Amino acid sequence: MTRHTRLRWIALSAALVGHTAVLFALARPITDYAATIAGKDGRKVHGTAVVTPTMDGTGTEVSVTLDDDTPGATRPWHIHTGSCEKAGGVVGGGRAYAPIVIDDKGHGTGKATLAVALADTTAYYVNIHDATAAMGIIAACGDLKKK
Repeated sequence: MTRHTRLRWIALSAALVGHTAVLFALARPITDYAATIAGKDGRKVHGTAVVTPTMDGTGTEVSVTLDDDTPGATRPWHIHTGSCEKAGGVVGGGRAYAPIVIDDKGHGTGKATLAVALADTTAYYVNIHDATAAMGIIAACGDLKKK
């Protein structure tokens, strides 16, 4: 095999590998999730969470809306693996989630962009914590369901 032929084979192989990666990314299942968030321990707070993959499929966009919460409260929140009944670890690192500030009408929203994609074989839930100083107290929770 001549040097020129070897270089052509190398270029062709590289092109095929690149196209295979693109096809794999396009064929990868993209899953959206949603949750209905309900207050815990008699709290009236309720809301929704919507989770979608980022445009490139390597990360996750999260949006949370809360209503009928305590005006002026600041609520740390996270996506966790598991369920509201069977807790798991935080997904994407705690610093990815800015706390939700509740306005004077009891409404608040939060958004986060995670640098990880959610696996479609794992269960997830959204936890709304009482306060930064009371992370062990859950104000509200919602299991994420595939859309």
